[in-house]
Amino acid sequence: MSEERTQADLVAFAESRGGRLLTETYGGWGEPHRWVCGREHEFRASPRLLIDGGYWCPECLPTVDDASGWDWDFHAEVDPMLARFHMGRRSSS
Repeated sequence: MSEERTQADLVAFAESRGGRLLTETYGGWGEPHRWVCGREHEFRASPRLLIDGGYWCPECLPTVDDASGWDWDFHAEVDPMLARFHMGRRSSS
């Protein structure tokens, strides 16, 4: 299933995270592609890591070691997927 993804699928995924796919040609599920997040951080990662692994921008996301200063509201402004999760998180607390 994963290998059947297309360039259009990756573009749609990036948009769902408030970002863009910068790589112009689909290079394969496990190959690094260039992306930019909604905060304009550019990074390289494979579609497999981002979609199957659930990762996104390495500069924006909190680390396991230190998530104390992570600002949900700030990041949810530009990341629609995160905003959906964050709004649910806020209403359940």
